[in-house]
Amino acid sequence: MDILNLEEHFKNDMNTTYKTRLEELLEEFKRGHYPNVLSKSAELRAEPDLDKELAEKLRMVDAICHSEIGEVKSATSIISELYNESSIDHMLLGELAFMCDFKLARRILSNAVKQMEQDGQADRLKVARGYLVLAEAEENLEKYVRAIKYFKKGLSYFQEDDRKDQYMILYLHFKIGMMYAMKNDTEESLAYHSKVIDMAGDENTGLKISSLVTIAKTYGSNDENEKAYPYLEEALELLQGSDQEQTLTHAEALTEMAFHHFNQSAYDQAVPYYEEAVAIYENLPQTSHRKLGMIYMQYAYCLEHMEQNNNRQAANIYEKAVDRLEKTKDRELLENAIGDVIAFFDRTGNDKKKRQFENRFVKMVNT
Repeated sequence: MDILNLEEHFKNDMNTTYKTRLEELLEEFKRGHYPNVLSKSAELRAEPDLDKELAEKLRMVDAICHSEIGEVKSATSIISELYNESSIDHMLLGELAFMCDFKLARRILSNAVKQMEQDGQADRLKVARGYLVLAEAEENLEKYVRAIKYFKKGLSYFQEDDRKDQYMILYLHFKIGMMYAMKNDTEESLAYHSKVIDMAGDENTGLKISSLVTIAKTYGSNDENEKAYPYLEEALELLQGSDQEQTLTHAEALTEMAFHHFNQSAYDQAVPYYEEAVAIYENLPQTSHRKLGMIYMQYAYCLEHMEQNNNRQAANIYEKAVDRLEKTKDRELLENAIGDVIAFFDRTGNDKKKRQFENRFVKMVNT
């Protein structure tokens, strides 16, 4: 989230005696040497003749640096201090707060947008941006009703603007649909995602794909797999060669299609989708151990129960499933999974592996 253009931020200060030192500070910031930036900022702020405005600008940079190196409390403290004691634009401070403290961002931004609306002279797109960052803060705080309220507020500004930004209008319909999904309001979620599909056209296939997959997942979670199927078909067709190929969205579409066949005991048809999905999940930087563990269990079951079973590969996938599920700390889920794996090795006559998993089960129970 690029909030400050530092060259623009210090533009009016480059004619002062501090030009060289500010240029050095900027260079360190560009390189990501945040502790060095903090040191140089502290040295500058210690200058007796430094004016208040430049000192405040430096403190804003300090807040970003502290946030970047994980010193959230220090960043929050600086922003709170600037909010209470400076005349810096509250919208800007709210966006800075978003980096480190969603509750502080909420407090600053809710006051900022309220004031801008009362003034009635603020840039409409600036007010819209304020509502959108506020909505993102509420989303991160899992306050989905408030998030919907603010996303809708932001959307109204874009819809009323003479120079309509069609992508933002589409994106905000998608976000509102996602918030309704998070609060389990299926009807509203489906309505907003359907609007995205209708409005997307050929220029916004990314959002169209995401909405198709979300609708399919919604139907799937409600055990309406037949309704999900056409959305998955269209999504998977659009995913080929798109910029969302090999992403989480692609993996989720494949998983939903695999489960559609799994649910109908069409194991041979399910296997290729599971195979492709897990290949993507394994290459993603962050995948839920629970989610992937459960997918492995379904995949292995399909391999075992195909018309011409592949028990060797099923054994390997079952073991991967248990390894993942052991990291979830969900004891009941893990017990059930190990029990299923023991039963598999019993059915396939692999006494050595059966004993290994029986020992793992006993060790888990005694821990």
